Amino acid sequence: MSERRLLLIAKPQPEVLSAMVQEVTKHQLHTLLGAALFAPENWHQSLSRPYRYEAGLCERLLLAGSRIAADCCVVTLNRISSQHAAAPGIHWAFRARGQPKGFPALTSAVRAALIAQGVDERQGHSPHVTISYRAPTPLSSRVIAPIDWTIDEIQLVLAGDSEPYRYRTLGRWALATPRYPYAQLRLL
Repeated sequence: MSERRLLLIAKPQPEVLSAMVQEVTKHQLHTLLGAALFAPENWHQSLSRPYRYEAGLCERLLLAGSRIAADCCVVTLNRISSQHAAAPGIHWAFRARGQPKGFPALTSAVRAALIAQGVDERQGHSPHVTISYRAPTPLSSRVIAPIDWTIDEIQLVLAGDSEPYRYRTLGRWALATPRYPYAQLRLL
């Protein structure tokens, strides 16, 4: 087993995950990756850096998670691409179109809640979902059918304590539905 780590993430809902798996299959990326494919059950959007597991830290992360004040946001995944780095360890991921509205506010709210609990969080997060951390070759960008994913929940997960490698949810918190201050009046 690998080192146990804690991190805050968002996981795609089953229907979103199914659409993502369909795109990987349609483009035969699972065949190109083989054993380097990260298990779809683990696909996620990181919202914090991974932290080495410590009981006291786990409690602070749970408290931070319960105090995140942020709205849901929609991320539109529209391509799969890779870093152009040398093998091994090439990162393949679903990427989002532009900077999704609300995503910077979400990551800022997570960072603020962590810092308020004395947890060091300096890492920025771009909208993406990793499908391989150790692809054998770079991948030219593949356009996919757009997949709209509403990030509506944050989870604190424990990684590296099971075989096969899976994330175990320790806490979960719903995000607020955005409120629009001005309602459109119906014209007569």
